[in-house]
Amino acid sequence: MLFQLGILLVVLYLGALVAHRLKQSSVPVFIVAGICLKFLAPNPEWMQFLAQVGAMLLLFTIGLDFSPERLRRSGPRVLVATLVDALINLPLGILVGIVLGFDLVSALIIGGVLYNNSTSIIARLIIDFRRSALLETEYAVGVSVLEDLVTALYLAVITGVVRGGDVQPGELLIIIGKTLGFFLGAYAAAVLLRPVLHRLMAHESLEVFLFFVMAFLLVLAAIAEWLGLSSAIGAFFAGFILPEREFRERLERVIAPFRELFAGIFFVSFGVLMELSQLGQAALFSIVTVIAALGGKLMTGWAIGRLMRLSRRASLRLGVALVPRGEFSILLASLAPAPVLDITMITVLVLALLGPLLMKWSSP
Repeated sequence: MLFQLGILLVVLYLGALVAHRLKQSSVPVFIVAGICLKFLAPNPEWMQFLAQVGAMLLLFTIGLDFSPERLRRSGPRVLVATLVDALINLPLGILVGIVLGFDLVSALIIGGVLYNNSTSIIARLIIDFRRSALLETEYAVGVSVLEDLVTALYLAVITGVVRGGDVQPGELLIIIGKTLGFFLGAYAAAVLLRPVLHRLMAHESLEVFLFFVMAFLLVLAAIAEWLGLSSAIGAFFAGFILPEREFRERLERVIAPFRELFAGIFFVSFGVLMELSQLGQAALFSIVTVIAALGGKLMTGWAIGRLMRLSRRASLRLGVALVPRGEFSILLASLAPAPVLDITMITVLVLALLGPLLMKWSSP
């Protein structure tokens, strides 16, 4: 086990070094590294456990970017733009899954995969290409952030459907009810418990602070699992509940090293999971998903641009900014059979590499 862990850490080091040198997101590099690692070591259970921790820390960090105040502040324009995005890309992805011959649950997963984009990659590209001041960037970031919230709820419902097997309409309503109940409970906790949480997190000891945050995260994740939801969803709402604004720098200082380590293992583990025997078929199907993913987001940019009276060039830049897929897409695909997982990882790889090229091409 120690030898395997040592190999894994060397792979993470080399992957991060390559990503930094290429000025690319580490996500596709780590997935490719996982594919290479598949030939050197099996897929041990401890790696999957560490990958689960990585998924929880990723969603916890995303949850920190939300708050009741931020949800209330989100203007109607961003909400309308998010609705447009969902109405175009979610049905498109489901249709692609059905056309490719998958069952309804797998098609729903493909719908979520093509709908959600990567907030972290988008933020990185906006900074790299100095687009923060552009008008359409507000919509790109706002849609991406609210999209994560929609996908978190979607992920919870899909998780319940997958675990329940052949789910009847009544059971599906129960799953949706659990998801919404968990969300409303988290929202109420974020509002009512904020003064208490603030006092608990204000302890001067960094050690006490770290143990409290990690315990809070894991307890919420365990409650979510007990309700039949994903542990990652519990971690997401743990980040949502905590009063991050006052403690953001402290949270980043104590959580970031763990997040980078375990998130790296999370992405590598999916490369290890790829069924290379079906790679040819997955690659052919991925051509369809990549074209649909590109077309759907470019159409979204055009539609939002028309509604918000953006220029044609700004609408194009908005659509291009929404192209990269990432964390949530892989999380959703992990619930599906191997072919869907392989298709998703190839799609994420291609779009993560195309994102910077398209950004440069559409630069003002």
